[in-house]
Amino acid sequence: MKRNGPITLVIITLFLAVMACGCATTDESAESTPVITPPVPTEEEAWAVTDPIFIKSANVPDYKTTIRAEPIEHVFGVYVSVDIDATVTGGNMASEGDNLFIVGFAYNYAEVSKDFTITSYTDVISSGIPPYRSKTDRIFPPMNTKTHTLNVVGLKDGMQINPSEPYNYGVIIMLRDEV
Repeated sequence: MKRNGPITLVIITLFLAVMACGCATTDESAESTPVITPPVPTEEEAWAVTDPIFIKSANVPDYKTTIRAEPIEHVFGVYVSVDIDATVTGGNMASEGDNLFIVGFAYNYAEVSKDFTITSYTDVISSGIPPYRSKTDRIFPPMNTKTHTLNVVGLKDGMQINPSEPYNYGVIIMLRDEV
């Protein structure tokens, strides 16, 4: 029996230790750790206009037109080009043609508010933000197909277009008499 004494003592000690641990706890519920839900990122508001802007006066015949822009190397500016194809409109070659006023403009998104848009030549002038260039040319349907490239380059007074940053551009075509 002397051999069983130390084993019995160990078992009784373990039993008492387990009982003591159970008695040491309280019936109060443990404080729960608050669950922190990470904020859901909101979708960044997009700019009102992200496609190139093309505005044609209702008085200008329905010429086939395409516009494009490409950066000017080593300069804060872009070439804004418009292709005008008057061969598809028909017309009389003996006419005086159409005296067009063409405006090319460009602006960096970072320089304008999210709801910024241009809907007219007056908007280009009054916004004070985009640099622009204008040109007058006469188109004679049905024989003319012309490309006009306007150097839209920023001025020293702050109207700049940085082609290495996101930008938008556009063209406005109207009759010269409408200006």
